[in-house]
Amino acid sequence: MFEPGHAFRRAFSWLPSQFASQSDGPVGPRQFGSTEHLSTEAIAAFVDGELRMSAHLRAAHHLSLCQECAVEVDAQRQARAALRDSCPVDMPSSLLGLLSQIPNRAPADPPDPAATAQLAEEVERVRRKRR
Repeated sequence: MFEPGHAFRRAFSWLPSQFASQSDGPVGPRQFGSTEHLSTEAIAAFVDGELRMSAHLRAAHHLSLCQECAVEVDAQRQARAALRDSCPVDMPSSLLGLLSQIPNRAPADPPDPAATAQLAEEVERVRRKRR
């Protein structure tokens, strides 16, 4: 009988041991244990309402049991509310003008190799003068 976990472990045997499976059990999607804490990304996704329903229900169940994660979710909600309630950021028009002058694509003509070499020589001369 073919065991999919064995083939998976053999295919990824080159991975460092902390990434490779150490058990002989079948390898598949990692199941979330109710005793594990929610990751920072999961907390943010929970607060933003971006989790699928099954993941949202698992996280909500975990939050009902884990005070530490519930505190993290509360802090994330407060941060989200503070950002939403904050005033728009004023930017000086001079800065906006400078930012708009930044090219958004590479120049059409490649730089001249002779000009690049000349610039490198000038930079080297300036370095030598500083010493």
